[in-house]
Amino acid sequence: MKKCVTKINNELKSAFFENAHSPFVILDDQMNFVDVNHASVTTMGITKESFIGKNLLDVFPYLEGTDRYESYKDVLNTGIPVAYDELAFAKGNLHYKWTCRAFKVGAYLGISTLDITNLSDTIDKLKNAQNSLESVNNNLIKSNRELEEFSYVAAHDLRAPLTNLKSLFSMFLKAGPVSDEVAPIVDSMQKVTKVMCDKITALNKVIAVKSTFNGVREDVVFSEVVAKVKAGLSDDIIKSRTIIKEDFSSCSIINYNPIHIESIIQNLMSNSLKYRHPKRKPIIKISTKEVNGRMQLTFKDNGLGFDQSVSNKVFGLFKRMHTHVEGLGIGLYIIHSIVTESGGEIEVESQVNKGTEFKIQF
Repeated sequence: MKKCVTKINNELKSAFFENAHSPFVILDDQMNFVDVNHASVTTMGITKESFIGKNLLDVFPYLEGTDRYESYKDVLNTGIPVAYDELAFAKGNLHYKWTCRAFKVGAYLGISTLDITNLSDTIDKLKNAQNSLESVNNNLIKSNRELEEFSYVAAHDLRAPLTNLKSLFSMFLKAGPVSDEVAPIVDSMQKVTKVMCDKITALNKVIAVKSTFNGVREDVVFSEVVAKVKAGLSDDIIKSRTIIKEDFSSCSIINYNPIHIESIIQNLMSNSLKYRHPKRKPIIKISTKEVNGRMQLTFKDNGLGFDQSVSNKVFGLFKRMHTHVEGLGIGLYIIHSIVTESGGEIEVESQVNKGTEFKIQF
């Protein structure tokens, strides 16, 4: 029975050796080929008879004197297998890449290989794609930096002449009466100049905020920031008799750029006061809590609100939902830029004549 099992095992091993997808070879202690499988014959394009009895150096003369050839001898002497991750082999116009493992089989040397040509080519393509992406990314960073520098210079350099132009119009009007024919033209020129000045002022504010994106973080107390903002807007708060309700009991402190927290609260509160409902007392509710491990600031008012269908547009630069009061249309854009730059999220829900609620997750 044992003899039968041994025969079956030998037949299975022989079948596995012969039908393996990758080239397998067996050499004696003189590095002569004893056996090769079908995959070796197919890959090399040499008949099995041309292999058997030939020395390894007869078939692969370039191995003579190499470390790899010496390591094969060491495997026969020590029995310790060796492996090579990537070997090149050329056959005509085709180029292959293999992994190779040499190991001792009884008194013989076994060498198994695995064709990794396609895998290696894929890796090379991925590396090239990565290098291309890095190059594109570096170019984009450079372009963005140049655009930021250009926008800063443009906004800064245009501000002075536009301000001067605005002053000249005022001086011109004070110098004497304007004829009825010229008056409409002068009036239009004044309005256009004001719009241009407002746009430049807005751009300067945006640039000023973005220049602080790499600022230092520190522990910021929400109640202190809100108190500071309320003090700056005290006239509007008193005149409108606005009620401000605060609840920071769950999360009173956040580690963040203090300039950014103040800018967020300032713009939200300013908007709530500016777009309050004329027929009811303004109420503003500000609270914080932890949601899924992140700090969430909720800012809610009972003002004019806006159509929820355009909520995706409110964070755009120069976008305004109401035009009956003065505004630059940059407050929500600045908030959105600050929050998203640091990986946060901002959501808004609003109903016409009922109010607006912002939820910011830092």
